[in-house]
Amino acid sequence: MSKKVIVIGSGPGGYPAALRLKDLGAEVSIAEAWDFGGTCLNRGCIPSKAFLDTGHRVHAFDGLRKLLKDGSGANFDPGMLDWDKVKARRADVVSKIRGSLEKLFQAKKIEVLRGRAVFSGPNEVTVKGPQGEVKKTFDAAILAAGTRPSFPPPFDAFKDQLTDSDRVFDLPRLPKSILIVGGGVIGLEFACFFNAIGVKVEVLELLPDILAGEDPQVTRAVRSSFEKRGVKFYFGKKTSKVEISGGLKTAVLEDGTRLEAEEILVGAGRASDLEGMGLGKVGLEWNRRGVKVDGGMRTAAANIYAVGDVNGLSLLAHSAGRQGEIAAENIMGGSREFDDSIVPKCVYAWPEVGSVGLNKAQAEARGFTVKTARAFHLGIGRAVASDETEGFAQLVFDAADDTVLGAQIVGGPATELIHVLALAVKLKLRRKDLKELIYAHPTMAEAIHEALHK
Repeated sequence: MSKKVIVIGSGPGGYPAALRLKDLGAEVSIAEAWDFGGTCLNRGCIPSKAFLDTGHRVHAFDGLRKLLKDGSGANFDPGMLDWDKVKARRADVVSKIRGSLEKLFQAKKIEVLRGRAVFSGPNEVTVKGPQGEVKKTFDAAILAAGTRPSFPPPFDAFKDQLTDSDRVFDLPRLPKSILIVGGGVIGLEFACFFNAIGVKVEVLELLPDILAGEDPQVTRAVRSSFEKRGVKFYFGKKTSKVEISGGLKTAVLEDGTRLEAEEILVGAGRASDLEGMGLGKVGLEWNRRGVKVDGGMRTAAANIYAVGDVNGLSLLAHSAGRQGEIAAENIMGGSREFDDSIVPKCVYAWPEVGSVGLNKAQAEARGFTVKTARAFHLGIGRAVASDETEGFAQLVFDAADDTVLGAQIVGGPATELIHVLALAVKLKLRRKDLKELIYAHPTMAEAIHEALHK
């Protein structure tokens, strides 16, 4: 007998879950309160990469100056950029991908319900939307409702007058200056983009450094690159108040420092989007981090699973996708577990960052005696030829047997190269195993090869 499953949310956790359930023979419905594809497709991963691609084109255009005759002038003028065209390109990218995803669901004959799903009992949800009020009974449900931008005080009192990582794509005009609150992945990617297109950028981070949890070598390299390009950072200071007057928005720090900009983007994290979903009706407790789950994505309610940002385990789209598949398979009788140790963590600014597994400090905290090996891109032929010499590849080994525990790559196509080392971590490969690979020459991957011989 086929199981009836409702998936709540069509983002990178929900839609893979629905597709896998369908392949396994379940009767599947998916409910989406906003745009199909969730935050990642519509207001996160994809539109931000469209913006970053625009910034990278400007960055490359500016670099042509080195190859032009004197006086021919190739300096990029921010006034040359058509902000409306930049936004339209982003919208077109999103629309194309969303359309493909919707066609896939139509072909798979998966029921899509538009509207907010609310639990009305342990085996029933009510979806209120354009189609009216639809009640669906289920044998199992998957929560994949995602998160929303978080506004810490004192910014919360002004959230309608400030912007965030959801709304920044629709700014009516390009600001001349922007203050970004948060030095994590979200903040750095927008800092990189706005800096590249000529906006004055300052970043305010409450912690002592950017990219919390990353290897210090990584944060040092990225911060230095940003600072050389004119991005200014402020660390370790609380904001005492926010002022908005005369076209300027000001964050006043606890030491009296005033940071003024035409726009303030609050990118200081995200909070679960579970308000009003009736979780009490199914016996579930939740907080801003979401709902607790075990390794198989099961919640405290036996027939309800939670995947993606809403469980707080790993706030990454690709983690959500794997968790969605795991939940689907477990609903249909499987016994899968989520392995966070092989999740690549990526920053898509430049220099790019890709990391996986443990860094040196994390490995030592777990009791390993550690060896590290690092090769800088300055010594890699392809990097020099491509003028991509920022950064390095670093591997972390268990000193006892040379097993790869983790890796960090900064610069070049780091977010692509890291998958080689994610496989090494998963398979518990040793240094000698990776040495036996033949690395094409000239490639950026040779940085891994060089590091192995250090």
